[in-house]
Amino acid sequence: MINPNDVNLIIFDMDGTIIPSLPAVYESIKRAFSKLGWPVTFRPEEINQFFGVTTSSTAGGLYEFITPPERHLSIPEVREKVRAEYEETFHDMAQSYPGVKETLAALRKRGYKLAQYTNASTMYLNIVMSSLNIRGHFDYIECIQDNNLTKPELVSKIREKFGSMTAAVVGDRSHDIEAARKTGALSIGVLYGYGGEEPNQADITISKFDELLNIFDRRLVIFETIAREVEKMKQKEKAFVIGINGIDGAGKTEFAASLETYLKAAGYKTQLIHLDDFHNSKMIRYAGEDEADNYYIKSFDINLIVEKLLSPIKENKPLSLKLKVLNLDSDKYEVDREYQIDRSTIVIFEGVFLFRKELAPYIDYKIFLDIPLEESKRRAIIRDPEAIVKKYDVKYLPAQVKYLEKYPPTKVTDIIINNTNWEHPGIKYIRKTSK
Repeated sequence: MINPNDVNLIIFDMDGTIIPSLPAVYESIKRAFSKLGWPVTFRPEEINQFFGVTTSSTAGGLYEFITPPERHLSIPEVREKVRAEYEETFHDMAQSYPGVKETLAALRKRGYKLAQYTNASTMYLNIVMSSLNIRGHFDYIECIQDNNLTKPELVSKIREKFGSMTAAVVGDRSHDIEAARKTGALSIGVLYGYGGEEPNQADITISKFDELLNIFDRRLVIFETIAREVEKMKQKEKAFVIGINGIDGAGKTEFAASLETYLKAAGYKTQLIHLDDFHNSKMIRYAGEDEADNYYIKSFDINLIVEKLLSPIKENKPLSLKLKVLNLDSDKYEVDREYQIDRSTIVIFEGVFLFRKELAPYIDYKIFLDIPLEESKRRAIIRDPEAIVKKYDVKYLPAQVKYLEKYPPTKVTDIIINNTNWEHPGIKYIRKTSK
């Protein structure tokens, strides 16, 4: 099977993958038959079998099935009558499957090339694209009617157009899976479409469209790299501490949570620790006149986190601990945190200023998420209240500059990740480890 991490081009089927087209097609048939004075004698589910198969042939197809025996029109004429209703009907009622637009947008941000292929007619393709307003999400669109190619031939053509990129084909029918296999692509079967049991033949199956974001996650290759490094370094029967650091807004919390999910799925026991849970009270945090120094030196109760968590971990003591930590809004110690750490646990510790001399000795593997200072402020403008944003130039960023000058990431970390585009991060530097 193709490794999803190697995929850069994703090719999508349309009916049963992007759009549940049956309701709009059935309504188009009803409208056309009403004008012809014909009764509709079949249910929507009875025409499921015809979705996702070629419409270029009338023999044994949808229109042969729906056309009454005592007809005064030929099957091609019936087809044209129904298709004449498509544009208005699809614009009235067509909707994509849940999460399609958001997922396509996210995949493009992650750097994937996206293509749409279908064995429907060009007219139908254009109507669907217009009705759903999704044409702009795709780098390339083509249907079989444009060139009379088979689906495998069309996949090959699309791959060649994008420099023979490693591809995945997403669809709900067996011929989508066949197209992937004949062209050396990864096949992803859509279980919610019109293919019944057919998608189960695919390399991977999905029950919801947005599950593609779990398969095509640019961070996975980074997580795999980190896991390999941890395996090299971790001693048996001893907890291992991963530190995730970066300036404000670098994405530490999100990265830590995603890394924990990845490690749990790989069978590891984990414990997440947030430095932000160990804030000092306002009386301590704001005691000095220099806001940057206050932030860097006085924000966190370093002694507490070392005494209660990091030192016992270093001494290889099993830990079962409940703490009351500070509620930043009320400035009271009223938030419950619980920590369960034994000798098999991988501890994920995230926060600012993490690799300072007071904390660094307790961290076994150091990860730095790198973003420019201006990106930190841009994210703050989007995320934080105006009062906090105003302090970036006098408090947060000067403190970070002081920290980075004292502890340069290239000298104190094991891996540096460019997280400027958090949807498409990349490894900038990795320290070579032996073992």
